[in-house]
Amino acid sequence: MRILVIEDDLPLASFLQKGLQVESYTVDAAHDGETGLDLALDTECDLLVLDLNLPKMDGLTLLRRLRPAKPNLPVLVLTARSRVEDRVQALDCGADDCLNKPFSFAEVTARVRALARRGRPALDLALALKIADLTLDRIERRVERAGKRIELTSKEFALLEYLMMNTGRRVTRSMIVEHVWNLNFDTATNVVDVYINYASSQVDHARMNALGNAIQHAFQELGVMQNGGMNSVNAAAGKFPGMGGELAPVMKLKREVDLPRLKEQLEKVLAQEIRDRSVALWLGPDGLVVSLQELAFFNSGSAAMRRDAQAAFSRIITALRGYDLRIEGHTDNVPIRTVQFRSNWELSTARATGIIQDLITQRGFSPEQLSAAGYAEFHPVASNATEDGRKLNRRIDIVVLHSGTSPAAPSGP
Repeated sequence: MRILVIEDDLPLASFLQKGLQVESYTVDAAHDGETGLDLALDTECDLLVLDLNLPKMDGLTLLRRLRPAKPNLPVLVLTARSRVEDRVQALDCGADDCLNKPFSFAEVTARVRALARRGRPALDLALALKIADLTLDRIERRVERAGKRIELTSKEFALLEYLMMNTGRRVTRSMIVEHVWNLNFDTATNVVDVYINYASSQVDHARMNALGNAIQHAFQELGVMQNGGMNSVNAAAGKFPGMGGELAPVMKLKREVDLPRLKEQLEKVLAQEIRDRSVALWLGPDGLVVSLQELAFFNSGSAAMRRDAQAAFSRIITALRGYDLRIEGHTDNVPIRTVQFRSNWELSTARATGIIQDLITQRGFSPEQLSAAGYAEFHPVASNATEDGRKLNRRIDIVVLHSGTSPAAPSGP
């Protein structure tokens, strides 16, 4: 389930968000009524947790404006108002349940489960999901097909669970990305395709094949994919074994480009950043690589670009307008687990797709020019045995593609 928490008390909002995420919910948060209403209207959330005393727009007004557009969205109101009249008013405005502050978090989660049972099909809350010979146990987090166990990562499990939960419903790529990866995309574009690559030595082809077959089977049973594959995930160098072969490639350049000359131009534009070693340039097998070092552009463990890096990033992007680009996220091999990201792969993918979203929605790039890749630690440019090497491996590479380049091919100096 995807839950939206609208709470202006920042420590309390953070506590709720982290606690619900531990319970395996996807959680968004807003801290004022106007932002909260926009999120509630624009996102496919499954449940709303709402405070009444909010800046810009109070909770009751929010409820009155929300209900005509989303009459079936379950709403749990959290309030410090102790009068019975206040709770009655909240229920009359559209709340499904009310809980007074201070509260027990265990009671919050129990009421969330109760509201979910009322508002969603029983299949969503079943302890085990089954389609033909494919079974998913939500308690033991076990997946089996024809009695044979399939080992999945947490995100692979969440993807398959989401598909099986939504049997009989229309499932779009943006819904999958928002619910499973907790990322937002411009749903009018086709740039949600994220190219997940592993070095051939790292790929467990048997496991990928099993996952591919399981997901394909679920898609086909749900009626959201025809035989022959899906176009939102690309693994193992452009192919997903068992999913109908090679995927459609990103559009190739329509003209030859002078990459050495472009490199010279960028060296002038980025002279200071190159001297500071926050940016590196090289000509690789796929094209010209503009490598952005993590510490200069991102805070550790964060997918959001730092504000003080925006000027340098804008100079880079201005010089690259009109070219076909692949945005690659890379990390070192030190495992991470944060509130937002459970692995290096998730972090590197979020950074790459975040830049793609910015290029399309803010800088006027066409989706056909762009692709994204989350490589995590699998394409290092230096040894991970030293801190200096690990710093070099934590990077975003912007690859200016030359004609004939495969969008899923790795780059390196």
